[in-house]
Amino acid sequence: MNKEDGYYMRVEKRKIRYLKETGYRANMKKVVEPYLRKYRRCGSFTSFDGTRIFYCTYVPKHARGSIVISHGFSEFAQKYHEVIYYFLQAGYCVFIPEHRGHGRSGRRLRNLEKVYVRSFAEYVRDLHIFVNKIVKPYQNEMYLFAHSMGGCIGALYLERYPDDFKKAVLSSPMIQMKVGGFPYPAAMVIAHVVQAFGLGWTYAAGQSGFKKEPDFEYSCCLSKERHLYAHEKRLKDRRSRTCGATYSWVSAAGRASVYVQAARNIRRIKIPVLVFAAGREHMVDTDEICRFAGKLQDARLVWILNAKHEIFNAGERARLQFFDEIFAFLSREAEIGNLS
Repeated sequence: MNKEDGYYMRVEKRKIRYLKETGYRANMKKVVEPYLRKYRRCGSFTSFDGTRIFYCTYVPKHARGSIVISHGFSEFAQKYHEVIYYFLQAGYCVFIPEHRGHGRSGRRLRNLEKVYVRSFAEYVRDLHIFVNKIVKPYQNEMYLFAHSMGGCIGALYLERYPDDFKKAVLSSPMIQMKVGGFPYPAAMVIAHVVQAFGLGWTYAAGQSGFKKEPDFEYSCCLSKERHLYAHEKRLKDRRSRTCGATYSWVSAAGRASVYVQAARNIRRIKIPVLVFAAGREHMVDTDEICRFAGKLQDARLVWILNAKHEIFNAGERARLQFFDEIFAFLSREAEIGNLS
């Protein structure tokens, strides 16, 4: 990669190469993917109920810490190639499981495009087993990077297991989702009723399967190249085409939202947390993100105004701000008196 292909910025004594929009997909294939293959090892483990959870690890020598990525709704490990690339350059190990019902992990439904779960507690238990079985043996300090649905899972994890991670980054966390066409309380009642009648496996209203034609305009991205890169991965792998939420998933997400926002649960989170909110958000409720962040004991809320839901797939200026904030946060020592 030459200087015209990306930005070079320092994280302490390390120089990180950030990719530009121009030539992005070519540089991902020629530079980033070969770099990642040097460190990547993939495997799977059996979770508490027999579900196989697929994961990838990236472990360089002399790492300064371990970062666990909790991905978002309908996402998959390959979508985080660029993010992993930056974390590796900064000197961290990276560990990313694919949540149940996503990617190469096990499913309860035959339809690979439906997102189904009975309770978000299942995601949390999977992640806890992954952390203890795969990540902790490396004996590094652990940090959490969690996006969207993964942010809700991550917050639930921090409330349930408050001592595992040293710090956490929540990117557009789904503290409460947005629903189109219905008031939120009505949408939750409908989901709970449909679930109770045994039809939780059906697509929720407005949800559907994977479409082969990319739809950048209505996506969560402002970087078209990054949107197309992820879409190409979906086209090549049917197991990466998770797309539409089922009523069971919506019902589970609603219950998780109530739990994660309970003051007694939030009080259990004592580690420093960096929370991001997008100025052009349309997938999650930013008011609820602000309320949640305001109740944390040690939190920094950062607005990235010119970004949609996927801040790491925003325009260049917004992405640079996003990653600069993250690396400054991860390298900063805890300030005395921050924790109460």
